Amino acid sequence: MKKMDKIVVLDEYKSGSEKKTVAPRETKVRTKRLRSRRYGVLKLLGATGLFLVLLYLLGCLPFFQVQEIMVEGTTALRDDKAIALSGFKQGDNFFYLDIWDAKKSLKQNPFVEDVTIRRTLPNHVTICIKERKSIGYIVTPDGYVQVGEDGRFLAIQQSLSNYNLPVISGVELSELPAIGGFIENEKLKQALEILQNCDQSLLDNIAELNVGQEYYILAYTNQKLEVRLGGLDQIEQRLEDLNEILTHVVGTQIAADQILYIDMRYEDSPYIKLRS
Repeated sequence: MKKMDKIVVLDEYKSGSEKKTVAPRETKVRTKRLRSRRYGVLKLLGATGLFLVLLYLLGCLPFFQVQEIMVEGTTALRDDKAIALSGFKQGDNFFYLDIWDAKKSLKQNPFVEDVTIRRTLPNHVTICIKERKSIGYIVTPDGYVQVGEDGRFLAIQQSLSNYNLPVISGVELSELPAIGGFIENEKLKQALEILQNCDQSLLDNIAELNVGQEYYILAYTNQKLEVRLGGLDQIEQRLEDLNEILTHVVGTQIAADQILYIDMRYEDSPYIKLRS
């Protein structure tokens, strides 16, 4: 039993030896890697800081102050109004313009559907606006309500001295939503469906659309012609036929002042009633 006590187990001896010689080397390698990573982080932070300082110094130069602000895509919204809504001003720092806040502010205007803002070095800014399409004016006791093709309340005005959109009459509104909200009204929905299906040339020729009748819808052209459109059934075809009549018949084959009304209510057979 005593001899057995003097036997050295080689595996245990080897394991202890390895622990004494290998562990310090691994610690040195890890320390070098850690120092290298710290040095890399410090270099990155230093380069970033230098870049930001350089950017700031460049932004302070007059060369990088906004000199020109352009607006594209507007018809209903005035350019100066769009610039004021953006918050941009000449002399602003080109690199520190708040693009996100400018878009948010512009989209609060009911006419603005979407906005893109481009910056062109060294000092030019372009505001590109996509406007909502206006489709007509609703006659109300408070004035003429400008309505978008989606039924959105865009604006209100007291007179229509100059306009190129149809007047929508026969719509009774108990109350109006806030500007930018949607007008919920069944008669208005009928009018919008008709106007949305009009060819642009026909839409330009419609002065008024009256949806106040019980059995059929009336339209009046710029030549003061009365058109009895009927209901919404097959409205696309009837509007196409009406456009054909106004383009190729009225003024060429028959003078407008000789026509009492045009009746589109009968399928495949529009009827032109002449004055007696």
